[in-house]
Amino acid sequence: MSSHLTALEAEPGSGVDFNHPAEADYTLTIEDREQALVTSTPKRDKVAIVGFATSSRSLAPFDDPSYEIWTLNQLYRHVKRCTRHFDLHMNWDDDAANVEGTDHEGWIRECGLPVYMTESHDKLPTSVRFPIDRVIKEVGIDYFTSSVGLMVGLAMLENFKEIALYGIDLIVGGEYSEQKANLEFVLGVAHGRGINVRIPQECALLKHSHRYGYEKEPDWGPLKISEVSTRIEYLSTERNKRMALINALDGAIGEYERLKQVEEPTVPAERMKTLMEQRSDAMATLSTLDGAVQEATYWRDLYTLRGRGAIVNRPI
Repeated sequence: MSSHLTALEAEPGSGVDFNHPAEADYTLTIEDREQALVTSTPKRDKVAIVGFATSSRSLAPFDDPSYEIWTLNQLYRHVKRCTRHFDLHMNWDDDAANVEGTDHEGWIRECGLPVYMTESHDKLPTSVRFPIDRVIKEVGIDYFTSSVGLMVGLAMLENFKEIALYGIDLIVGGEYSEQKANLEFVLGVAHGRGINVRIPQECALLKHSHRYGYEKEPDWGPLKISEVSTRIEYLSTERNKRMALINALDGAIGEYERLKQVEEPTVPAERMKTLMEQRSDAMATLSTLDGAVQEATYWRDLYTLRGRGAIVNRPI
């Protein structure tokens, strides 16, 4: 097992240590793979769910034995301890969906840890069918759009008194538009039941940029996000105008070159010189506008990430 794990490590010192001292006094037993009956002796009442985001991943309590550590997908390549693992995808065995040069299926097969999947597999001896029906009943609604949301639901089902999340931000792309709202909803259900939901300051979950009605939009830079968005819209409109002008000039210049091949050009040479100068000026303006749009877009994205709870600083 050790040699197999070493081959999967992407960074020096990374990878799960199956002999980690925090797991030494605990025994995790799979009683029933199909019913997802997994017992820990003695029972721990705190769980840390860890994701890939480097903003807070390293803050997870890997060395605190009072926590179970739950990981997902191929995160085992980057963390030193794992109690249970989750791969709730239909394409878990698709090499194209996994990190090139790794043997994800091999790790699942050999790790010896409970690996929760949508169904158990005979060739994966510690795979456990995720108890989706019981988790839906526990949360009270069939609303799950991410692995982490399902993991929080399972932690509720198993009566953990504290659910901590590290390395999970969900601030970009589909993670923000499809997953974050669901995860924060499930965390709200857990909080409402008296479970201690622990989120580090560095994590973007359950954060707001300002309290609506009581605080003004924060001043994060020379402009507010609304002003930056308006500027991007203006610059983009001006850029489109320059592009249209360049296309028109290219058409006129191209027509002159075509006619020159078959007959005496009807456009004076001085006119052609003017067209070329206009095109050169338009290209220079377009380049300036491109730079301005890029800079304004950077600020908008920076402010947007901060507004979603991320701790992001402008690089020096």
